[in-house]
Amino acid sequence: MSGSDRSPASTKMLELGLGYLCTGADAVCDALALNKGVPRLNSMTGAYTWDDAYVWDSWANFQWAGFLAGRLWLLHALTKNQRYGDAAMQICERIGPVLAKHPTVFSSTGLDMYYALTLGHKVTNSEALKQWAFAGGGHFANIFDAKANAFLQIAGADRIVIDTGLNLPSMLWASQWEPSRADLAYRHLDTVLQVGLVRADGSNCHAAALDPETRAVTGLFSLQGWNNDSVWARGQGWAMLGFAHGYEASGEARYLDAAKRAADWYVAHVPEGFVPRYDYQDPDRDKLPYDSCAAAIATAVLMRLARWLPDRAEAYRAVARETLEALITNHLTVGGVLLHGTWGRMRHVEPGKPRLGRFPQEDIMPYGNYWIAECLFRELSDDWSVLSLN
Repeated sequence: MSGSDRSPASTKMLELGLGYLCTGADAVCDALALNKGVPRLNSMTGAYTWDDAYVWDSWANFQWAGFLAGRLWLLHALTKNQRYGDAAMQICERIGPVLAKHPTVFSSTGLDMYYALTLGHKVTNSEALKQWAFAGGGHFANIFDAKANAFLQIAGADRIVIDTGLNLPSMLWASQWEPSRADLAYRHLDTVLQVGLVRADGSNCHAAALDPETRAVTGLFSLQGWNNDSVWARGQGWAMLGFAHGYEASGEARYLDAAKRAADWYVAHVPEGFVPRYDYQDPDRDKLPYDSCAAAIATAVLMRLARWLPDRAEAYRAVARETLEALITNHLTVGGVLLHGTWGRMRHVEPGKPRLGRFPQEDIMPYGNYWIAECLFRELSDDWSVLSLN
């Protein structure tokens, strides 16, 4: 929605939200000046502690620093405050050389490659950021399973998950220079469609189980939702996002169709208040956590799809506008922390092994704190080139 289409009240609400994010960014900049380490998100407070080294090889101890850098890059691009750009670059300098050196062992390092390094290159034109992103993308093949024809969530895992599309955009972006860099990413997206992680009605199934030997799909299931047939809210956002990325980079109609089907399902099932609970079908969902970051992810994608699909633009923009207002009004703190998120049930975690989240309590999610910034960026700026994959 362009500025001329917004009411004064809507404009004031967006500016208020941006001010909250800048307050949080200022605090991060102050802390960066005092610490030489890597920021770690506290999932209970939304604040940051500081580690001596970047953790690239442990899912349980991952710091999610790339989302913070990405948020700072977008705030820098939107406000022209150089302090935010300098802080984002400091984070990139602390994680980029590590990503460029080591083979990938779990898929989420891909988000640091994109939201920190690639986005940073697009904002600054830094050659170092580009080269670190290229090298990191090359390492990503370490978790591609040739028999399954897909990236694994974690090296050696016997599953493909809907989330992984989130981690592929650096490879898609790099294909502008070397087309082959996107080959595995497109093979992965095609496999996700072939195995049915986007159902015929547009809803998502979270994961596909693989035979340990043949790597054939033995069944579909949910890792974090209520049950294997329900719809995990954040998974719906991931389905929309992964195929929107694929379409933006390739122009292939099958990816746009998948993103559209997922978005149509999301729009048709928007709950009262516009922010879904962690799962759409859990019979106790009204007593269980919201997933504000699912709403923020989906909102940012709806904004993109509205530009590509004129016949759906009005409906998509209406839901995006109402959801963003609900997030700012009911879920965003004055320090820019997006509250009311959750990892979900995490039913696959074995007793005695590390787990994420405190379900059925709520958590502050690294995803949400980035995507609320992307939503505000897309709403307040007509120039989305720094986020474009083509």
